[in-house]
Amino acid sequence: MTENDALREEIYRLAAAAEAGPETTSNLKSLAVQLWANFDEFTVEDLEDILRDEWRTRGLLFNDNAEI
Repeated sequence: MTENDALREEIYRLAAAAEAGPETTSNLKSLAVQLWANFDEFTVEDLEDILRDEWRTRGLLFNDNAEI
């Protein structure tokens, strides 16, 4: 498994958890920074874009304007 595959798998897991608990709102930038600590091949902006796309495909709300 490549780092890209592992990243997408982790993002899928996070999105599934958010979808299962709709009362939980996740801070997208905070998630991106946490993922960056484990997947440093990507920029925080790349991670944020991937997270945003996954959230949108699931119809989930997220806060991408929050401070890091």
